[in-house]
Amino acid sequence: MPTLPTIAVIENDEALRTFLIYTLRSEKYTVWGAASAEEFYRTWAVSKTQVVTLDLGLPGEDGISVLNHLRQDKDITIIVITGRNTTQERIEGLEAGADHYLTKPIYKRELLAAIEASQWRKQLDQPSTINHAASIPDSKPQWLLHPTRLMIALPDGRSLNLSEREGLLLACLLNAPGGVVSRDQLHAATFPSYVENNRQIDVVISRLRDKAKREFEVSLPIRTIFGKGFTFINEA
Repeated sequence: MPTLPTIAVIENDEALRTFLIYTLRSEKYTVWGAASAEEFYRTWAVSKTQVVTLDLGLPGEDGISVLNHLRQDKDITIIVITGRNTTQERIEGLEAGADHYLTKPIYKRELLAAIEASQWRKQLDQPSTINHAASIPDSKPQWLLHPTRLMIALPDGRSLNLSEREGLLLACLLNAPGGVVSRDQLHAATFPSYVENNRQIDVVISRLRDKAKREFEVSLPIRTIFGKGFTFINEA
């Protein structure tokens, strides 16, 4: 997992803002809060921040306006947390540039999964391997993901083309070298803009396995760890 990001919580409700800050700090994140857009901008000017959770119903400048402004910085992850839960409101938030759109009441696991998924996605511009063995003399060849080209190179050098969702899924797994990624984390990374049953992950994995078997007669080394999630194991 990448270095933990600094998070800004923009929330008008003091009790909820305090809860979110406490929850995130308990997970070792560096967090600061603001009750309005104006307060946020003052602190943001001097505090480097990678993730922003944003309430849309703010006093003064509205959350959608803040969202439009923040979206100009493509390096910031924006997670909307709001009571606006109609389909049209969700679409407007996503079209304005939200990376994730969560509705109140907010649950800890849902929020953490969204933050973690956003960090996996930021690794997509860098090739990812199952570990660092490729840089060690006489080490075994590794599976190598080229996310910007939507392909994964097999250890023997052949390449398997990927759909966008397959690329997101593999990037998430390959950035946890030898580790287990929970179903919630994997689902949030693969379906970042949708609220869907996380069992859809099984469909993506099944199709990916079938593709590898059909095109190259190889078994994709994704393993299910009962009760914990999934891992990618190098079997080259």
